[in-house]
Amino acid sequence: MVRGRIHRLGVAGVITVLACGCAPQHGERHTTTSHSEAAPGRAGEPHYGAAVPRLGSAALSPAVTGKTVLVVGDSWSASIGQGMSEVGASHNTVVNAGLGGCGILLPVGKETPEACRKWPTRWPSYLQKYKPDAVLLTVGFWDVTPQRLAGDKEAHDLTSPAHETAFRDRLNQAISLLTERNTPLYLMTSQQAGHPKYRSSALVMNRVLREASAKHPGVRLLDLRGQLCNDDGCPKVLGGTQVYDPTDHPTKPARARLANWALNAMFTKDGA
Repeated sequence: MVRGRIHRLGVAGVITVLACGCAPQHGERHTTTSHSEAAPGRAGEPHYGAAVPRLGSAALSPAVTGKTVLVVGDSWSASIGQGMSEVGASHNTVVNAGLGGCGILLPVGKETPEACRKWPTRWPSYLQKYKPDAVLLTVGFWDVTPQRLAGDKEAHDLTSPAHETAFRDRLNQAISLLTERNTPLYLMTSQQAGHPKYRSSALVMNRVLREASAKHPGVRLLDLRGQLCNDDGCPKVLGGTQVYDPTDHPTKPARARLANWALNAMFTKDGA
């Protein structure tokens, strides 16, 4: 048996994911939205229909063995990375560098932790140290919320053309850094496109993510929203599984299914 390792990286080195990577999302709680609130708009979002979302995969493929995965991004990334460690670390290495409260936009102000500003230097160092077979980047919540960037007097979300441009530029920077060693990079769409409060901004994010994955070789998009939501919204229970915990992150059973799905997509031919 090939034994794997779990690396949990955070503000002060090796710490537990839940201490730094799964912070509550601005106190929001998940709600099931109506069809009129959640239906795709003109931002290039696909129609999901009314079918019950799959919520990931029930099992991890035996083909996922001997792999090293680097997980970077926000608290959702950290949560799914924790799921990866729970379902696959006995045969794989999971380097979980997801950080709660961090995106890639680098907003100004004291409200942004210093650790959130260090990804342009930290991520390349992780690639060099761990030499992953694949990288997962998720920034689906924090970067869709209103933020004040350099030169802003007020906070804006991604519906602002300037903020959309800033997000696209930062995403291109992240892609360049994370694929420098020709490492396959997987991006995830934002499930917040199913939330009425953040839908418009998240639709912009998802469009930019789709454009980036189509433009850059070695970059693939995993449709997290499609695993959790349909055109009627994002149910709290799927197939008898409670999807969200009190901090609006995936419960342990939900993150296991999402981790299986992501790992299978990375390392199996059919991506089942």
